Order: sequence, then C-alpha cells, then structure tokens
Amino acid sequence: MEETKEKKGKRTKEKLLSIATRLFAERGFSATTVDAIVNEAQINKRMVYHYFGNKEKLYQASLRLVYGRLGDIELELSEHEDGLEALLAAIIKEYFHFLQVNADFVKLLLWENLNQGRGIEGAGLTQVKNPILTKLNDAIQRGIDEGKLRPDLDAKHLLINLIGLCLIYFSNRYTLSQSLSLDLASPRTLDQGVNHIVKLVQEGIHA
Repeated sequence: MEETKEKKGKRTKEKLLSIATRLFAERGFSATTVDAIVNEAQINKRMVYHYFGNKEKLYQASLRLVYGRLGDIELELSEHEDGLEALLAAIIKEYFHFLQVNADFVKLLLWENLNQGRGIEGAGLTQVKNPILTKLNDAIQRGIDEGKLRPDLDAKHLLINLIGLCLIYFSNRYTLSQSLSLDLASPRTLDQGVNHIVKLVQEGIHA
C-alpha cells in the first residue's frame, strides 16, 4: 500500500526533529547547522523551513520534545494519591529513570544553562512545572497544618533540591566517577543514589 502524502510528511518531520535533537544535544545550538541536520537525515533542506520555519524554531521544537517527555511523567506524578513522603520517593525514582534513558535531555539542559535559558524562554516552557508544583504545595501545606512538617518548607525550593540531587548523577557523571573512584553509570551505584536521596529528603522534611 502506497504511503499517503500526509503520513510521509509526518515521518519526514519526525525524522528531522529526532536528528536535530540529537545533534543539538551533542553540539549545542550554535555549532549545529541546518546542513548537518539535513545531510544526516538525507532530506531536502527546504523541508526544515517548510515544517519548522528556521533553525531557531527547530531548536525550540527539540526542547519541547524532550521537556514534553518529562512533563508527561510529572503530570502523572501530580495525580499521586499518597502522602508527601511517598510522593517524594516517586518523584526521585522517576527522575532518575528519566535522566538515565534521556541523555539528550541532560545535554540540552546543560547547553541551555550556558546560554542563559534563551531557547526555553522562546519555546514557551516557562510554566511546565506547574502541575507538580501544585501537587507538592498542597501536600506540604497539609503536612504543615497537621504539625508534621517543617513550617519553612517551600514547594519551589524543594523541587529545585530534588532536581539538583538527581541531575548531578548524570550531568557530572564523568568528573565525579573519576574524582570519587565511583562508577556513576552502574545500576548498583544509581540504585544506591536513589535510596540515599529518598532517605535524605524524607528525613529532612519533618518538624
């Protein structure tokens, strides 16, 4: 059966986005050219401009792609029904798994911080943390009202801490592995890291 024009166009667009995302992650925005993307994709250069407009918009689409994967996970976590301790454990475990299987996200995040977050701002990703923040804030407030949690707990700072504790195992994997003589790529080390962070965070939230 012959492929329809619509399906072929969708496949072309997805291929361009997939290759662009990998190259942007490897080289950063400035060092990645449209020519490099289309040469690897073996697709006519005009298709980039047809589907995305320009290189900057293609980069923003790449950011939306990888952040969207994390956003889907956080949306599921925001529907978590158990208490704050269980929610924190779930967030940490899901973050570790996500970072482990999404190396492009880690690299793009590092590039974006070097570039002062200009791509994220242009991609309209400034509100992506709202669902998980709302969930954390509600759980924290309940715990404070019940006298079980520290009254100075803040959802935004807690989320920053969670992200930082998890991300460093992947963003600084190679330097820490060498300086600490610890293989941060091994499943055993990552499991230990998850358990350590979960206990550290859970014990640090109580009144």
